[in-house]
Amino acid sequence: MNTVPVSVIVPTFRDGEALRRALRSIAAQTSLPKEVIVVDDAAGDESCTDLAAHFAMLPLTIIVLKRNGGPGRARNVGMQAASGTHIAFLDADDEWHPEKLSRQTVAMETGGLAMSSHLKLFSGQDWEELGEDVPTVGFSRWDILLKNPASISTVMIRRDVICWSFPEWYAGEDYGFVASHLLTCAPAARIKLALARADKPAFGASGLSARMLRMQIGEMRAHYFLWKQGLIGSFQLVMLAPWTWIKFARRMAIRTFRSLGARFGSE
Repeated sequence: MNTVPVSVIVPTFRDGEALRRALRSIAAQTSLPKEVIVVDDAAGDESCTDLAAHFAMLPLTIIVLKRNGGPGRARNVGMQAASGTHIAFLDADDEWHPEKLSRQTVAMETGGLAMSSHLKLFSGQDWEELGEDVPTVGFSRWDILLKNPASISTVMIRRDVICWSFPEWYAGEDYGFVASHLLTCAPAARIKLALARADKPAFGASGLSARMLRMQIGEMRAHYFLWKQGLIGSFQLVMLAPWTWIKFARRMAIRTFRSLGARFGSE
């Protein structure tokens, strides 16, 4: 089996079967990672029980935190323990295409990339057939600031270029990490292939995506984080605030229509 010099970090908090689905998608990779680091965020349940036995084919390390600190802190602990030249993140409620690690690692190495992401599918969407090419496109500054350009489960970054930790709050921390590095890492690119999939809609489902107000506040905190680090100016910070509220209103409208459609469809 081929391996790639990638440390995969999986934060988990009472995820149960979702965590096992995520790990199965890692075990199914055409190129296995150097290591898989599962960080149990003080769940106090049996989510990580017998993982080593069930996934003996994986170079698995399990870290159990003594206190709950959120996904940002869990990922930071995982990064501190990582030894691969590259780090990839996988949320416990997501899964990867079998060729994710091989395709993305090749794109990183052949393109001399410091950081990369790719497209992501959502529940009900089937994997697309992949061609031989690995097309990529760059990130513009406004692409980074006006929307979350890279879901965390699509991100791979060289360990030696990491200069910011994940902010340790409970929503928007992934965007703060991704945006800060996209604004400082060069070169970076998005692979135009869908190599990850979530087991829920883009937003409005149960779990973190349903807490849209918290997401809204988290995005604004991330913009403030970027400003504090000197990565955006005061004018940009002020102009981004109304834009985030417009996006929030749109998400709420879509969620409302989706709920109404489900209600009338069941009658």
